[in-house]
Amino acid sequence: MRLHMHRSGPRSLAWKWLTPFAALLLTACGDPAPGEGVKKPLMSDPPPEIIGAREAVNTPDIPTIDPQTLVAAEIEKVLGAGPRCLFAYTAESPPVVALRVTGDTAGQGVVKVHGRLVKLAAQRAEAGGFALSADGLSIKIEPAVAGDAMPTEFREADMLFELEQGLRVGYRGWYRCTAP
Repeated sequence: MRLHMHRSGPRSLAWKWLTPFAALLLTACGDPAPGEGVKKPLMSDPPPEIIGAREAVNTPDIPTIDPQTLVAAEIEKVLGAGPRCLFAYTAESPPVVALRVTGDTAGQGVVKVHGRLVKLAAQRAEAGGFALSADGLSIKIEPAVAGDAMPTEFREADMLFELEQGLRVGYRGWYRCTAP
């Protein structure tokens, strides 16, 4: 005795389910993910505002505060155009502190904390480098090796970031002075 499978058997039920499922999977493959292939985002974050140091560091979690990277437009917003000195965590990363010397030893600087720009008073330090400060916040940048206080090429340097509320942290990074 010979058994024949008829099209209405269990095999046809699998095809009834698999065919639409396969078609659904294939149509999903053609669409890019949201935002994929977009060179410039349609919306951007609002530009950071300039505020006082106390307001910028006003947070319940003081130990997590680190200076954030700055873009050229943020630096220019605070310091204007002209020669400036920059401190970055790496030689390839954007700066986290920028300053402009406006006199023989004095100037002004900028740092970004919690997404907000903080304007700092800057003084050239005796041992080279700079000391920057604002109400409740101070930053010292010192070259790792004694030498030119305003090097035109990246040199290793140390940055000491201090908050009056009890945070004191040091960073090894790269420092140089340049024209915009």
